[in-house]
Amino acid sequence: MPASRHKPYRLRLPRMRSQWRPPRSRMLFTRPSASPKRVLATRIAIVVGLCALAFVVLYLDRGGLHDPSRESLGLVDLLYFTMATVATVGYGDIVPITERARLIDALLLMPIRIVIWFVFLGTAYQFVIQRVIEEFRMKRLQKELTDHVVVCGFGLSGAVAVRELLESGFDPEQIVVMDPQQSALEQAAELGVTGLLGDPSRDDLLQQARVRDAKAVIVTVPDDSTAILLTLSVRSVAPETKIVVRIQEQTYQRQLRQAGADVIVSSTKIGGLLLADAVESSYIVSFVNDLLSTRGRVDLVERPAQPHEVGRWSNAVPNAIVVSLVRNGHMLSFYEDPPTLVEAGDMLLVIQSQRGG
Repeated sequence: MPASRHKPYRLRLPRMRSQWRPPRSRMLFTRPSASPKRVLATRIAIVVGLCALAFVVLYLDRGGLHDPSRESLGLVDLLYFTMATVATVGYGDIVPITERARLIDALLLMPIRIVIWFVFLGTAYQFVIQRVIEEFRMKRLQKELTDHVVVCGFGLSGAVAVRELLESGFDPEQIVVMDPQQSALEQAAELGVTGLLGDPSRDDLLQQARVRDAKAVIVTVPDDSTAILLTLSVRSVAPETKIVVRIQEQTYQRQLRQAGADVIVSSTKIGGLLLADAVESSYIVSFVNDLLSTRGRVDLVERPAQPHEVGRWSNAVPNAIVVSLVRNGHMLSFYEDPPTLVEAGDMLLVIQSQRGG
């Protein structure tokens, strides 16, 4: 139907719900971003280099050092004093006696000593303490995770999906995001959800996320072929878990169905349909956005029939518009089927106001 020439006034009602804000940030990495051997070798090289620098400086200024038991200091004495100074042992047998030697100790050796200790403490934390903490958090996470949502890929679509889940009241601790990019997980952690670093198609990572006990797995990877492989991996680990997949090309729907996807969302098709509708209308796109978003003024909800609705006609349910009624796996739609009495156990697809009844 062509749009009217006169543009009617659109009444905008205030939104009654405040926007969800993350309570805290939490992030869990299951493996370091760099090779542990390379990190350890780099840090050892830094420590050796700093010790060598300290030794060279002390050797060049050896005349400013004094040992009461010796007339002059040899290479072994200087090496001993260098390591004792760097390690902050300070036996007191060799001491700086000139102003220049004391300035070298204060301005050069002291910073070297601090840097080396930071390297030691950082290494101990990363390779020992952090691993213990991570294993403890992972075990606690796996015990608590059940009926949760796993999001594979935290790109634009994944971020929107996570925010929408949070806006709808989902507990942030019941959302697990898996992504191979640490930067993506840092953004996810700002929303308060848990992040697992790695390839989502890896069986061990899927096991750690407990996809078998998940309520649903959302696949939002950029490439459609990767989405098919990931769906196969998830289905092999979790035969009964619901899998929702976002794709760009409609041609992959058959392969995804065969791979085990339960719900397939084509972002390209949905976007194209809305763009086409916007040509001949002014309010359809905004209404659909309102309908799908938790922050909108109306909700499109799939829910069981409430006790006070049982026995009523489907077109007379109070405070809601019944779009479809599902009974024993068969869908009855208002645009194809006559009104029917609502029975216990029916699933209703309704449009309802955010303001309540």
